[in-house]
Amino acid sequence: MNILSGQDFVKDPDNEGAVLGWGVFRMAPWHLARVFNSEDLAQEYCLSLGGDYRVAYGSHRLGTDDFVA
Repeated sequence: MNILSGQDFVKDPDNEGAVLGWGVFRMAPWHLARVFNSEDLAQEYCLSLGGDYRVAYGSHRLGTDDFVA
């Protein structure tokens, strides 16, 4: 999983070490593909993956695959 470099993210005030963004993920088996600061970019990337991937806004702990929508 990675965050696109050069994107500006808002720190999550309720979750130390996490940022807020649009996650592209699959529930089963769990796979956090990428986190974006733009819903449009996330939707575009999600469509390119196909399958069971979805987009949601949430909190992502940097350096992990943790994402809470």
